[in-house]
Amino acid sequence: MKAMTVQTPPLSRLEWQVVSLALREAESCGCGGVAPPSRLSRLWAALTGREQARPLADPRLETLRRFVCRLRWNDAAAEKLGQELVDLGYSPNQVNAIAALGL
Repeated sequence: MKAMTVQTPPLSRLEWQVVSLALREAESCGCGGVAPPSRLSRLWAALTGREQARPLADPRLETLRRFVCRLRWNDAAAEKLGQELVDLGYSPNQVNAIAALGL
């Protein structure tokens, strides 16, 4: 009898687009946040035209975006976000694959 192997489904096209978006955001304007913008940040955005990244509507995709961004900045919060991704239905293999990209 052959041993069964469980394959992890690949990330969807949309999920890879979120990874790409997070990488661009990390390079251009930082990771953004989920807190409402302060008066100073709104003034800065009005003067420069550069706004802070806004959260994505889908919690799974937003957590993926923040995870990639935090990895890019070598932030300690990335590990916690990785566990949140697993809790949201991503497999540990998927999370490890993203982390292994050497972000």
